[in-house]
Amino acid sequence: MLNNISQSFRLQLVVAHLNHCMRPEADQEEATIISLAESWSLNYESRSVKVRELKRIKGISEEEAGRLARYKLFYDAAYKYGASKIALGHHLDDQAETVLLNIIRGTGVDGLAGILPIYKRGGIDIIRPLLCLRRHEIEAYCSEMKLEPFTDSSNLETDYTRNKLRLELIPQLEKKYNPRIREALFGLAALAAEDRRLLQALSNRKYLELAGFGNKEIVIGRNKLLKLPVALSSRILRKAHKRFAPKRELDSYHIGRIFNLLESKKTTGQVTLPGKASLYLSQEQVIITSSDKEKKPYFPQKTLPVPGKTVLGNGSIIEARFRNKEELSWPPLKYQAYLDYDLLPSGKLTVRARWPGARFHPQGLPGGKKLKDFFINQKIPRHRRDFVPLVTVGDKILWVAGLRIAEHYRVTAKTEKILVLTYKN
Repeated sequence: MLNNISQSFRLQLVVAHLNHCMRPEADQEEATIISLAESWSLNYESRSVKVRELKRIKGISEEEAGRLARYKLFYDAAYKYGASKIALGHHLDDQAETVLLNIIRGTGVDGLAGILPIYKRGGIDIIRPLLCLRRHEIEAYCSEMKLEPFTDSSNLETDYTRNKLRLELIPQLEKKYNPRIREALFGLAALAAEDRRLLQALSNRKYLELAGFGNKEIVIGRNKLLKLPVALSSRILRKAHKRFAPKRELDSYHIGRIFNLLESKKTTGQVTLPGKASLYLSQEQVIITSSDKEKKPYFPQKTLPVPGKTVLGNGSIIEARFRNKEELSWPPLKYQAYLDYDLLPSGKLTVRARWPGARFHPQGLPGGKKLKDFFINQKIPRHRRDFVPLVTVGDKILWVAGLRIAEHYRVTAKTEKILVLTYKN
């Protein structure tokens, strides 16, 4: 069909075919398709992938492995030839099966929309020109044009859920409930797609309005999120999650857990999300970030020269220098520390991240406490605590950068030599 209209619409076609290496007739199909493309003087890309082996390597289902291999081929071919669109052959019967399958699995409006007729992915439009046609209409066209389509023998097996729907459930629904059930499901998908488009536009606008974007996190106000209809707030959460786990989806289970936390009286909490991502609650902030436990430490332990500068692993700097009392401005800036140099413990100054069991005696308090408790009192979210530099001598914490110095090393009237530390983030 595309070839027949190619001149009228100035189409340049490229044929892309994947041999899944799963059926005896697969090689013959590949050869025939290549021959057909050559007879029409079309460029073609053909690739063989052992899908069952890919399934084992990736630890995914056979259907998912096949889809992964197909789309890899499609995009490789599209980028090679500079294509603006990838045309797929899904038809109305496929749409009906998809919608029914989503209903059985449990879905929202997006799932009811089923297969979209057009959407952009990777800078290329995915289009489905045959989505409005029944399978038997396509077969009639093939017969009229003297084309001989192959029949995928695996579609006749009832090992797959989709095949069971096609071969068993839908025929029963047609026979006993609605002879036009496929058209009804197709219509439902079209209506749901319109609702989906509206909700996406509204949620995108609210997302940009409410979200604060950092290099490694997205922050949204708790109350602002809760005031929205769930139809919008859940989409905002899914969109934020996509930034850190682009290949995974938040399902209703995770959305439910998030709202249970946000609607509770808790001021802190965490929900682990798919794709090595996490959501943290910190007072009135909802923070979505990566939770990859295998990532390298934010910054390794380093010696702090006095005087001198130390560049940390995240690109920030801690500078140490001596100053006279008359040169100082009081109070110190948030990211400055004034220390009595003569009171410091003997040994080299180091900059490091927190460690288990660390203790700290904050300035102004009568005694020491666990560093963890100090962070909690300062309302530092759990996922940010590893990113707070500590200036230490041995296991003595002199300064929690940006927060507080230790009581024992504060400047007093008796201080003679002052060490000034400045943290430039």
